[in-house]
Amino acid sequence: MTMPAERTRALRWAGEFLRKLQTSDRIDPAMKREVQAILRHYPSGAEIQAQAQFDRNAAAIYGWLAPEDLLK
Repeated sequence: MTMPAERTRALRWAGEFLRKLQTSDRIDPAMKREVQAILRHYPSGAEIQAQAQFDRNAAAIYGWLAPEDLLK
């Protein structure tokens, strides 16, 4: 079962990966455009963390995300 803090980390990792792809010279222009289109609507790391904090404070049992510090 995926825990809320693991979901938060996965979202952050996916965003970091997409940002690396966006600046990579190893992918073709069509793929770069697709990555840019995805990132246009992808939350920033700060937005992900803010939502994780909100979920923890608002509804700990039903929160979809949780701060990554809970993984330690």
